[in-house]
Amino acid sequence: MHVGAEPPSFALGRTAATPVKAEAARQHMQRCVRLLVSKRALARSGVATNTIRSAAASSSSSTGLAICGLGAAVGAAIAAPKKERAALRAFENELGVQAPVGFWDPAGFTSDGDAKEFYRRRVVEIKHGRVSMLACTGYIVQEFVRFPGFLSPSSDIKFADIPNGLKAVTVVPAVGWFQYTVFCGLCDLWIADQRPTNPPGKLQTRLFGDDALNYDYGFLGIPAYLGGKPVEDPELKKKKLNAELANGRLAMMAIIGMFFQDGLTGSAWGDWANYTESPLRAFETELGVQPPAGFWDPLGFTKGGDAASFRRRRYVELKHGRVAMLACMGYIVPEYYRWPGDLSPSLGIKFTDVPTGFAAFSKVPLSGWAQMVAFAGSVELFQYVDDPKRAPGDFENAGLLGIPNGFMKAPEGQKEKKLAAEIANGRLAMMAIIGMFFQNGLTGQAWGDWSLYTDSPLRALTPAQEIIAGTGGPLPDNFWDPAGITNGKTEKEIAMLRAMELKHGRVAMLAVLHWFHVAAGYHLLGDYAIGEKMSDDPLVSLTQLPMGGMWQVIFTIMCLEWLTTYICKPPEDRPWDVLGWKGIIDEDYPSEIWNGWKRVQCQELNNSRLAMVAITGLVAQDVVTGDYVAGVGKLCGGAAVCNQPIDYSPWQNLPPIDDFVANAPSWANGPALYGVN
Repeated sequence: MHVGAEPPSFALGRTAATPVKAEAARQHMQRCVRLLVSKRALARSGVATNTIRSAAASSSSSTGLAICGLGAAVGAAIAAPKKERAALRAFENELGVQAPVGFWDPAGFTSDGDAKEFYRRRVVEIKHGRVSMLACTGYIVQEFVRFPGFLSPSSDIKFADIPNGLKAVTVVPAVGWFQYTVFCGLCDLWIADQRPTNPPGKLQTRLFGDDALNYDYGFLGIPAYLGGKPVEDPELKKKKLNAELANGRLAMMAIIGMFFQDGLTGSAWGDWANYTESPLRAFETELGVQPPAGFWDPLGFTKGGDAASFRRRRYVELKHGRVAMLACMGYIVPEYYRWPGDLSPSLGIKFTDVPTGFAAFSKVPLSGWAQMVAFAGSVELFQYVDDPKRAPGDFENAGLLGIPNGFMKAPEGQKEKKLAAEIANGRLAMMAIIGMFFQNGLTGQAWGDWSLYTDSPLRALTPAQEIIAGTGGPLPDNFWDPAGITNGKTEKEIAMLRAMELKHGRVAMLAVLHWFHVAAGYHLLGDYAIGEKMSDDPLVSLTQLPMGGMWQVIFTIMCLEWLTTYICKPPEDRPWDVLGWKGIIDEDYPSEIWNGWKRVQCQELNNSRLAMVAITGLVAQDVVTGDYVAGVGKLCGGAAVCNQPIDYSPWQNLPPIDDFVANAPSWANGPALYGVN
């Protein structure tokens, strides 16, 4: 089919067609074919040219529809990715795209790439930001400056009578608010109009007379008739517009915060002491509110302000704290003192036979536990019964330190202090007894001796891990693998991991030494190689090194690697022993030599780990701050205190030592001091 030829009538699905419909079909086919043969469409769609040509050369009616369908598909293939890319990147070069967030649209308002909607939202954003900046300024300025005179002479209201913040809404007369509304309406409709042809935020007046009577606004919104001029420098203008957007965004957040704190506290600056109705403050005067945490309720149990629930929780807290304090004492005292006599005469069990901690459960007879439960129940049900009319934990028949019916009372004026101390100690005891239970359960000992925790997964070494056991981490007898890298590894893999660790550590130790001597200014070989003094900054001096010197360093490293890998292979069970010390030192020989060698190996390992951290920190510090520890070769590290000259003059005026001895008091002339009779 040739371009411009009229398609057969049956291609449109009818046996006959009117001239008008045939002409419409012919024009439709022309558009389809033009789209197909477009070079731009071919380039973007990736459809082969010969495929299109063969399709266009077909004269069948079905091919005509196929070509139109193919054209539509190609057009869709072109348009869809383009629209998607536009939606993602259409506004990345607009104002307001600033560090650190860049183009920030978490709600996806611009995901459709609609430029008109973006323009509208940017206009609204700028307007709200400007209003918020004025509102924040209004909050702040009135704290320091007020207009003199009357706000409303007829109502006898002065400017000084208007409170700051939301309270002003009820004091300003209705006619004043009407004036504000009219003024804002005039500004929005005529005085400061946003024309669609201007960039967002560029305002003009919209008065009668078109350009003859209308004017623009210059820098800081100064009208043109008052000399206001826009910023001419494009870069400076962009910077200031970006600053306006950023300040407007900050002001929108700030004014909402001011409204929030003003509404809650009744003060424009949100004095927390004024927010007496806060549910979080309902219990701030209760016992237990102590520094440094103050009123501490991170889970929000008291946020409802329910006094009954608070009292119940305080009573439970006090009870648990008191029990925990007794439990801690029960763990500690038996370590030093036991009751004399028998715990159970019938079973022949003495108090000294009962171990401390969990082991006592299996030692104390069942009748003994029944007595304890009965005693605790009697105290709970009959002795210390909670009285809702009294403070939580305050029992009528309990005296000082909880002595039943005790005649001793807390000293006058110290009761609140002692009750606060009881709550604090109870909280500490609850944490302490849980810790004791934990370590007792793991180690089998009340005081948690780590050496007894042989079943710990951190202590149990696999046969493969035993190959490096006792070689340091950080003490000689430790095995240190907090990341669990050696878990599930074979002996060979673990040995290679240790070899790699030591290799990196040895390189790091050399690197740290190199860094310090270069930073101190000692780089004679480098200076000789390039014919001039190199920089003391190690990273800068690295860039000054000639390419030939760089290749020499790399070649030397490769030779050492080849030598220790293929020629002088280290022992398979100690691949880190590149010098072959294993064949020289008898590790089983009981002497101080081997013990010292083991200590030296541990020192090497620890120094290696320290050096790896150190060289990483030195490089990062130099890259980020430019500080390369330049004073490392100077006295006191280059500190100014050591650059001060030492004044020896006070010592020069001292009398000779002989005069001092001759004039010394009699008690100082004994034989013990001077060896004289």
